[in-house]
Amino acid sequence: MIMDISGMGFTDELSSLQPGMSLGNLHIVSFIGKGAIGEVYLAQHEILGKEFAVKVIPKGFIGEDGDDVFKQAARVQAKLVHPNILSVDDLGEEDMFYWLRMEYMAGEDAGGSLRLRSLEDLMRRNEGPLTVEEVNYYLYHLLLGLDHAHKAEVIHADLKPANIMLADEGVKITELGVTDLIGHAWDDFHLLRDNPRLEPTMFEPLPGFSRALPSLLNTFEYFSPEQRAGQAPDHISNLFTVGLITYRMLTGRQNLSLEWPSAIVDGLDPDWDVWLQRALAYEPEYRFQSAVEMLHAVPGLASDQDKTAETQHAAQ
Repeated sequence: MIMDISGMGFTDELSSLQPGMSLGNLHIVSFIGKGAIGEVYLAQHEILGKEFAVKVIPKGFIGEDGDDVFKQAARVQAKLVHPNILSVDDLGEEDMFYWLRMEYMAGEDAGGSLRLRSLEDLMRRNEGPLTVEEVNYYLYHLLLGLDHAHKAEVIHADLKPANIMLADEGVKITELGVTDLIGHAWDDFHLLRDNPRLEPTMFEPLPGFSRALPSLLNTFEYFSPEQRAGQAPDHISNLFTVGLITYRMLTGRQNLSLEWPSAIVDGLDPDWDVWLQRALAYEPEYRFQSAVEMLHAVPGLASDQDKTAETQHAAQ
């Protein structure tokens, strides 16, 4: 029997929706994970049989202007059609939450029941540097996706490895176009951190951001200097974040240190140090000014692409 959850509040301590519940013609199959502003579930269309990912966003995160903010965020995501951006094709609203229907990314089989769905999953599993070939591969597709978004004047407000999904070809960026949604959650986090006596948001049963707080802290970890100072991100802020992600991929280190990658990883081309010095410049005007410019400057990327083309030509 399928349970209709229209009008219900979230009821479970570990995940808000349960297998067997339904959202219109979508049946909830399982809980996938959580982010700074919501939870993601695997769902199946009852007629088509196709699997989708459904993101559920509690209304308590958004405030009185929630309907307009949510719909605008959904419109922005739906108009971004690109192989390296996760597609969003439907949305809806219940009494306590909004939801977005997205393409489902199964991820890579890591053995047993473990699946690597994001770049964060991959780096955690790897517990060390990725190869230069892997870094170039993921960086190439990430920057292509960001270039498309930036040309559409869409800025990523929550760019981090957990929002870079592993795809059959490269990666797909998620959570684009949610600047205002992230802003509300971040403001609430600061209020609760500064005054622990404040009541949690109206959204229960997630008292005191018991699950949202770590995601928000992860978001802050990948902020540019201007974002940390309270300014809204722009496309150059996104490129600073790409630099931080690249440093982690190259070195295996969670946090930026005073040592450049070539001093950490034996045999690494020092050109990566030069590239990162520009990517991570404190003043935005000294950084790369576009995703394409950043991509063209990636050490060894052109030669890797040439090798791939030669291999494909020889195989034909």
